[in-house]
Amino acid sequence: MAYRIAVTDDDSSNLKVAEKILSANGYEVSCLRSGEELLEYVKSNTPDLILLDVHMEGIDGFETMQRLSVSKESRSIPVIFLTADDDADTETKALIAGAMDFVVKPFVSSVLLMRVKHTIELIKLQTDLKAEVKRRTEEALEEHKKNERLSLQVVRTLAGTIDAKDSYTKGHSSRVAEYSREIAARAGYSPKAQEEFYMMGLLHDVGKIGIPNSLINKISKLTDQEYDIIKTHPVKGYEILKNITEMPKLAVGARWHHERYDGTGYPDGLKGNDIPEEARIIAVADAYDAMSSKRSYHNIYAQRYIIEEFQKGRGTQFDPRFADIMLEMIDEDKDYVRKEQITEPETEDKNVPVESESEKVFSFLSMLEVGGIDTALGMKYCLNDVEFYKEMLNGFVQDADGRIHNLEESFDPLDAEKYRIHVHSLKSAAKTIGADKLSELAKTLEDAAKENRFDYILEKHWLLVERLRSTVSGVLMATSLLD
Repeated sequence: MAYRIAVTDDDSSNLKVAEKILSANGYEVSCLRSGEELLEYVKSNTPDLILLDVHMEGIDGFETMQRLSVSKESRSIPVIFLTADDDADTETKALIAGAMDFVVKPFVSSVLLMRVKHTIELIKLQTDLKAEVKRRTEEALEEHKKNERLSLQVVRTLAGTIDAKDSYTKGHSSRVAEYSREIAARAGYSPKAQEEFYMMGLLHDVGKIGIPNSLINKISKLTDQEYDIIKTHPVKGYEILKNITEMPKLAVGARWHHERYDGTGYPDGLKGNDIPEEARIIAVADAYDAMSSKRSYHNIYAQRYIIEEFQKGRGTQFDPRFADIMLEMIDEDKDYVRKEQITEPETEDKNVPVESESEKVFSFLSMLEVGGIDTALGMKYCLNDVEFYKEMLNGFVQDADGRIHNLEESFDPLDAEKYRIHVHSLKSAAKTIGADKLSELAKTLEDAAKENRFDYILEKHWLLVERLRSTVSGVLMATSLLD
């Protein structure tokens, strides 16, 4: 069954590129030109995913998202925002508004497909988890001891999916599960309870299903708003697991593994013995693996450093009893075999021969370069497909008169908001075909419109129109070589 995706953007070039990329990879695509059109569409259609532009005429992406969220028919449809903005504020605002992720325009095929695929898979997993566990458990009950085996299989599969979101934490959930089970054993728990700790450890990070990959894999420092989004994963995990009545303790580790013994943790600020003992054990196991494995923001720490951190954290971050057990485990691990074992990935052979192009195509691309177009950039955004690139160039030419009309209509008299929307659209479309200088000029005018710098708009508007016309002339001259 093909997944259905509703792409909403007021720019025809963006719609064409998105439809080309997604359709070629087996998705059913519906292209919509406005937020109003999308809201009407979802009254009688339920796509598996919505790709929603931030800046559009009429209601923008944020207001459209708000209206989707209050409608019973559409509130559960996942949304990925599309934006040509290059500032973190827009991305953060999109995530806070409830988007699952965002994709920057012009589209890079591999990025768009990866984020669409991951979002659909994760939403489906989250939606089906309760029903799947219940179904498998009922089957297991009919076959007696099959219950534990099936439950463990489901949990391990889910844990692997969670770890796959973060390229730097492969195996994290399994290692936390192993450490939690060993700490529980040394603390005197029964073999059955130890297996429960193992299951809780596997699923302690299940809430990361609801956190965008872009934040989980971010290398640079998180902003306060982004960190607030990350900190929602314990509650998200609790909400997913609390309904699994067959294994009621699973939700405990998920919700409270980031609480601190001194009461300064999250999400509930619990202190001391008010934190469930299961969560106190998982917190120690989680912290150890975080320090003894490679992350996007640090390498594997030395054992001496980890020992010092646990000694400092006794009674503040960690329950002293379980911190001491971990220190005992570290002391026994003289060769540091517990650290993550990193293997270098096999390198791909990139010396793949490239098929030579005809003289006609070479002349076409060369003429575009003379006209000020970066053909390497344009080909990149058009999937390195010359015919599709030509189609996008022709579409850009056909839309040019309409763009100029819209720009001039909003320029005199100046309507800053409408003008901003039109130059925003031009910025994205120009970059898609490789007209980088035109795109950069459109961006400066978009910024000026945002800041009501009317003098700058008055000064540069005619240059923008002239550069747009010049770009169109260059495209027409180049494409004539292919006729």
